[in-house]
Amino acid sequence: TEGWATHNPCDHEITTPYFIGQLAMAAADCAAHCPMTTYQDNAQICHSCPIVGCETCAGADRGCEACLIFHIRSSSEADAQCLFLYGALFAAAALFSMCFVMLGLLRFCCLGLSSARSPGVLRESLAHRRRAKVHDYSLPGNPFYSYDDTNVRRSSISGVGPMLYFRFIAFLVMLCFFISLLLLIGLVLPELSKGDDGVIPLPRAIPKKDMGIAFKVHAVAIYIVSFIIAVNWMAQQDRAVKTDVEEEPHLRNYALVAEGFPKSARSPHEVKAFFESILGFEVEGISIAYDHAEERTFVHDRLGRAIEKADTHLGVYPSELSGLESQLGDSQDGYVLDCLMCSGFAFVVFSREEDREFCMRRFAEIDRQVRQGLVGSTNAASDDENEETHSLLLKTGPGKGRTSRPNAGGPSRAVLFRGKFPVRVGHAPEPCGIQWENFAVQRGIKIIRVIVTLLGAMLLVLVVGAVMFAPAVLYEMSYGDIGKPTIEQFWVANIERGVVAASTAVGNRLLIAALKKASAVSGFLQRVNEDAVFFICAYSTCVVNSVIPLVIADVVAMTDRVTVSGTLSVSWLFQVLWMCMVVTELSGYFVPGWRYWSAYFWVRQSRFVSVREAEPALTSPEFPMATRYVDLMHCWTLVCAMVAVDATSVYTVCAQVLMLFYSVYVYFFDKYALLRINRQTYYTSPKLNSAVHYMCVVPLSFLFVCPLQHLRVETIPVANIAAFLGNTTLVLIIARLCQKCNEPRRELSDIPYVEVASLMPYNYFNTNPVHVLRTLHFPSIVVPPLYPLVPGKEYLQGGQFADYDDSVRLRETLMLLAKTPLKGIDMGANPQDLS
Repeated sequence: TEGWATHNPCDHEITTPYFIGQLAMAAADCAAHCPMTTYQDNAQICHSCPIVGCETCAGADRGCEACLIFHIRSSSEADAQCLFLYGALFAAAALFSMCFVMLGLLRFCCLGLSSARSPGVLRESLAHRRRAKVHDYSLPGNPFYSYDDTNVRRSSISGVGPMLYFRFIAFLVMLCFFISLLLLIGLVLPELSKGDDGVIPLPRAIPKKDMGIAFKVHAVAIYIVSFIIAVNWMAQQDRAVKTDVEEEPHLRNYALVAEGFPKSARSPHEVKAFFESILGFEVEGISIAYDHAEERTFVHDRLGRAIEKADTHLGVYPSELSGLESQLGDSQDGYVLDCLMCSGFAFVVFSREEDREFCMRRFAEIDRQVRQGLVGSTNAASDDENEETHSLLLKTGPGKGRTSRPNAGGPSRAVLFRGKFPVRVGHAPEPCGIQWENFAVQRGIKIIRVIVTLLGAMLLVLVVGAVMFAPAVLYEMSYGDIGKPTIEQFWVANIERGVVAASTAVGNRLLIAALKKASAVSGFLQRVNEDAVFFICAYSTCVVNSVIPLVIADVVAMTDRVTVSGTLSVSWLFQVLWMCMVVTELSGYFVPGWRYWSAYFWVRQSRFVSVREAEPALTSPEFPMATRYVDLMHCWTLVCAMVAVDATSVYTVCAQVLMLFYSVYVYFFDKYALLRINRQTYYTSPKLNSAVHYMCVVPLSFLFVCPLQHLRVETIPVANIAAFLGNTTLVLIIARLCQKCNEPRRELSDIPYVEVASLMPYNYFNTNPVHVLRTLHFPSIVVPPLYPLVPGKEYLQGGQFADYDDSVRLRETLMLLAKTPLKGIDMGANPQDLS
């Protein structure tokens, strides 16, 4: 063998990271160690290993000694290739999924050839599915909204939430268009200095010595344009919210939420009398939030049976298709309903907005008095069985209570519920966003479930990214170092990249589903808060899952003074980007379609299923607005990361153009899904849009890296970090200022509550399931019976929501439901009158 050369060409040190593709020319390591995927000759010069993915290379003749982690040699020969172990797992999972899908499709085909056992139930269930979709109740016949004539960016079809969502997509379209133009200009900039010698013959407009300044101006222009468009969008969104609050009617303007009631305060009569005694005027109604977490199935079943009885009496479908004859074991319904405890919250509805404002001021005064100290000794924490005997609700005059004494240091017991429970009031959310099933007497810190799920998801992402996906990036680095790869190496490298990109995209969908489930079981009282928390967690997890392989691979490579090149980074991110788009849209088609056909054939082939049981199975899902926010923000962030890495790459330009077309596609498809596919989704809160404003700091921070790379101060690294953090803080401050500058200043309206309530199917009473059942079991004049609000059953609310004017039959049917004998309860006493 050849001995060591007397002259070592590596007579200098390279202190900065170098690209692995330039190792042979750079003579990069002058010690006895070469970076991974390379080998050292007897002149101490590092060469790229001819085996792709080899961590410890023995040379061009002896092949690979050890492959990268999660890779295995195909054979023991010198020219054996390193294969990705995870690829076998992915292939097995893909094969199993394909077999499962094929068997499912075969099953559907076989069921489709058989005769239907319940054609009537299927027909009525499909009619219900159609009724549950978005309808224009302002027109006779309640038709669908016209797809071509409906402007979803300006029309509040289902509340301000969907309108803000489509305005966000329009913002992405405009932003992608302008950034695409700027990136194309960046591709042309080098040609402007070459003149006729360039690939594209152009006039020599920029001298070569000024090209550095031109690229700096180009990078700054990209960020400035993006920043201006983003700030303008935030301001317009907040102005739209302000207009909606000031001009559109909302039920929350007539209601307050009261807190502080004991768990035995189950009677709306008692709570209503308490407020009327303090305010001096009559309130519209009280809707108590009951703790029915353990009886959720019972409550939903009884609501379904009540609706079923109403439908059969109204002639919506014949009684033969119902399951009324199977109603057994309902003799104790009255006892069960009367045993449901108050969660401590109650919604107070007023007839006028002035009454609501007066109540706010009155209870604010009472709260100040309570803070100063109560009259006498009061044990406000007691809530035993004898607390009903201590109620002083009806003794509201000064000195009429058994322990009331005049004292300027605190309030009279008459302003306390039952003489000892201080009650606080606050602004109430819109009834369509209240999640009544999550109210409980003792609400634990259920947000911990979301935090634990988020931490578990992040840990899983880090482990999988470090063990499985980061070696794939190092494999790509090794492949890029080979000048003339073989056909086998070409296919193996591309298959490995595709497997990792597809796994990342599928993993994002699974992580989103897990976080969605964790948010749903966390017990949020408002739907918008649940969606906002889910959006922040899911968006953060998806971004980390998409970029963590590159980050970990770069950290590992830098230990050997090697860095992941910008070309490799943008090509990797581009692969992940388009794969995420494809998997997202395929799952959006496949999952709802699979659920629909499964429910369809279950209803079709079931002999004893009733319409009540079939309707929920065939009802369309709600429009997944929070999930769509996550998908679009994730894709936009990946594109911004590519611009930050290399704004002049063809991959970056293609990604930006792809994002432009994808945003246009999402706009029109989601518009069709909202108007034709998904069921009616009332979303009247702008909080989710506010969360999106704040999370825009992530993509804008990525974009800020683009000009920062050209303008960074080499001698003062802290200044670069300070500039980055300053930009991040500026974006957050501007997002907050846009909201503060557009805070609504609404004047009180003279429109009564009943007139506003007639414009929308939901209110604080028919959306409360326990309240509805109590009105049907314990009807009274003060708390009259009413129909529950269920998607597709808006016609039960009467008025403009009915298919035809039949208010007389609706009232007769409601009285029929309310006049049903109260089984298992003393007919001489109405639990609603307990006080």
